[in-house]
Amino acid sequence: MKAVVIDRYGPPEVLTVADLAEPRPGPGEILVRVAAAAVNPVDLAVRRGDIPSPVLPAVVGWDVSGTVVGAGPGVTRFRAGDRVIAARSPLATGAGTSAEYVALDETLAARAPGNIALADAAALPLTALTAAQALARLGAGFRGRLLVSGAAGAVGGHLVQLAARGGLRPAGLGRASDTDTVRALGAAEVFSDAEEPEAGSFDAVIDAAGRPETIAAVRDGGRFVSLTPFAVPRAERAVDVEVYGVQTDGVLLDTLARHAEAGGLTARVARVLPFADAPRAHALLEAGGTRGKILLTPG
Repeated sequence: MKAVVIDRYGPPEVLTVADLAEPRPGPGEILVRVAAAAVNPVDLAVRRGDIPSPVLPAVVGWDVSGTVVGAGPGVTRFRAGDRVIAARSPLATGAGTSAEYVALDETLAARAPGNIALADAAALPLTALTAAQALARLGAGFRGRLLVSGAAGAVGGHLVQLAARGGLRPAGLGRASDTDTVRALGAAEVFSDAEEPEAGSFDAVIDAAGRPETIAAVRDGGRFVSLTPFAVPRAERAVDVEVYGVQTDGVLLDTLARHAEAGGLTARVARVLPFADAPRAHALLEAGGTRGKILLTPG
């Protein structure tokens, strides 16, 4: 089978398409014929060596959508023909999702939203999980003022949607050109570099854009949740600063997929490229300004 791999660290050009043996599902695993895999910032970090893989060559990719074509012993949740989405970390094994076939634990998978094209559904898992879990860090009873930085991005957009769905009136921080997009996602207020929020005016900030300076918008004793571990502010004014990393979770992902079916989450796709164009996909994401996910397909 074809798969997008790295055998050394470096610029996007180190990505190649290799022929690998098709995986076999083990106990509790499903075999998925891949429709698409998404490109995420963590993939860039692995490719550059910022987050080294213990295994080289390594297949890149966390997100996947596709169709179940086989199952190992003990599988109970899925059967052949089911359309699924999943997120799986390749950091320990080098077994990423940018391949024609992926074998993964069924507990990581969820039924794909029925109202979204299967390839496009690969835009959901990692960003939606990250957004939902970041919101949960604020506590179930949180009803304060929330500012989301990077509100037009993939994770930030899902944060705004989920916060609004949960009864909050989130504010979004993004580029001035993204104001209409952020409002359409559900933001009650929108700020940009030309009109920054007042200092200390929010109970919490979730930073999905690597903007540690937005801690200034948090009130004394408030919360700051960073989703970018390379851009974390120093704690000040008794603000609780936390760095959060996503946890893969098929049960939560299934809940989010049902939100998507109900119209509460969108699969925002910026571009779909074949595996052979993986270097271009990484270069586009690295350049910044992408609105929605870049997907890689085997075709």
